[in-house]
Amino acid sequence: MTVSEYIFDFLQKKGCDTVYMVSGSSAMWLTDALQRNERLKAVCCHHEQAAAMAADCYGRTRGIPGVCLATIGPGATNAITGVAGAYVDSSPMIVLTGQANSRLVRYEMETGIRQHGTQSLDLGPIVSSMVKYFSCLQEPGDVRRTVEQAWNEAVSGRPGPVWIDIPVDIQNRQVPPEMDGYLPAAEPGSEMELGQVAQTLAAAQRPLILAGGGVRTSGAAELLDEFCRRYQIPVVTSRGGIDVIGSDSPCFVGRPGSYGDRASHFAIQQCDCLLILGSRLSVSTTGYYPQRFGQNAYKVMVDIDQKELDKPDVPVDKKLCMDVKRFLEQLSQALSCEKCGERGQWMSHCQEMRSRYPNVLPAYTQEEPLNSYYFTNLLSRCAPAESDIVVDTGSVCNIVSQSWELKTGQRYLISGGLSAMGFWAGAIGAVQEGRQVIALSGDGSVQMNVQEFATLHYNQLPIKLFVFQNNGYMLIRHNQHNYMNDRFLGVGPDSGLETPDFCKVAAAYGLESVELEAGEGLEERIREILSRRGPVICQVRVQEFGEIAPRIASRVMPDGSLKAAEFDDLYPFL
Repeated sequence: MTVSEYIFDFLQKKGCDTVYMVSGSSAMWLTDALQRNERLKAVCCHHEQAAAMAADCYGRTRGIPGVCLATIGPGATNAITGVAGAYVDSSPMIVLTGQANSRLVRYEMETGIRQHGTQSLDLGPIVSSMVKYFSCLQEPGDVRRTVEQAWNEAVSGRPGPVWIDIPVDIQNRQVPPEMDGYLPAAEPGSEMELGQVAQTLAAAQRPLILAGGGVRTSGAAELLDEFCRRYQIPVVTSRGGIDVIGSDSPCFVGRPGSYGDRASHFAIQQCDCLLILGSRLSVSTTGYYPQRFGQNAYKVMVDIDQKELDKPDVPVDKKLCMDVKRFLEQLSQALSCEKCGERGQWMSHCQEMRSRYPNVLPAYTQEEPLNSYYFTNLLSRCAPAESDIVVDTGSVCNIVSQSWELKTGQRYLISGGLSAMGFWAGAIGAVQEGRQVIALSGDGSVQMNVQEFATLHYNQLPIKLFVFQNNGYMLIRHNQHNYMNDRFLGVGPDSGLETPDFCKVAAAYGLESVELEAGEGLEERIREILSRRGPVICQVRVQEFGEIAPRIASRVMPDGSLKAAEFDDLYPFL
């Protein structure tokens, strides 16, 4: 068995069934081994960034690492954006790259010379800050230990991407019959004394949970729903944690942040005990005065990454470095010995705020061109519960995250920490039997990976891509309007940027396309599009300068600095 055959045999036995790739000469033996492995499917993308984003979404939806295969030099560097996104969003991924002859790359690594082999780059210093583990495989006998360690790092603790660089002369070498394996160090036990936390929570009259992506990563989404219902605790979610609770749950309040909603912001500032579960408390969640975030609450933060707990931004009373699922299990046991107060009035208050301050206003239904909030909300009502929703960045991410009514069972995937344009292509990795895949993107972001229309067509991937056609970069257009006195550059046809008619682009790739505009029968047309079997590009004509609100607004001060409004004082101001 060759090194390349061993790697793919290992991955297949671990449960992987698909590899997202772009072929290349320096990955020739890896590509051949993949082609000959009958139990693995190769999806050939047209850009390594898209292949990495697809592997990212595969990892999130399956819970095992997605695999990205690329070639030397520019192939590897093209993948970096997708890998960086997976790193900050805690998505398990294994990246395999071909490399120059081991003798040449070893010389590069030892001397620091800029380049010794054609196309070759010493990838270790380039990618080590965005992967949990990197190895340039130099000896065939090291392959078992390398892939076992890579897999363990990808899935243990806080998940993330790993990277194995394999020189072309090593790829086709035979592996020795006996090889050393990898023995991971025993993880420290996470049993903690939670009596004080249980007592504080039991005594709280207005408790609240802020749930982040770590809830999903730890496998605690169902447990969270059971926990908050049993103890009558409302829940708000960060962007990364949107799909940990359905919008129809009696405990769901909203999604706070720079583009959030009033109910969740009010609840955070009014609660007296705040459980922060698996959220890194990014600025986009806490607003611009983190020291006043949840200022009336006793705050407990639970995260598996000690570095996130060490951040000084938000004053936290109790920090626990542990798995969220384990925390909820142990806290439930501790609460069994405590008498909790009645929280019905607090629950009703949170739901009343949610009803009083909707993000999607009734007037939006009558607007022409089509209002993006109204359209997104309508699409969410049509989407089945067995759906994976992949949302690109920019104004689309803000609007969809504010207006999508999430059904229990749906997954909601965004480029959260990196906010990379072109993330719609990650939907390629979300495709799986029995589930609808819906991607939403702005016309600017679609362009960043438009070449993947060919991947959709060739593989007949049943992805419905809804393109918000607003003639450019709407979020940046708003920024330049609000802060640059309408000095526009690079946001539309009047400032140096043009986007195409995506129905014509779809036709060039042989894809079905539909154009949607405001008018009668919109819901019926959406349902008909979702019922089609293959890929469909749906161009949605929306407002070019539509309002994005509610939001934390800032104003320019005389010295040129920006001063933001308070966390619970969202624009439009009440």
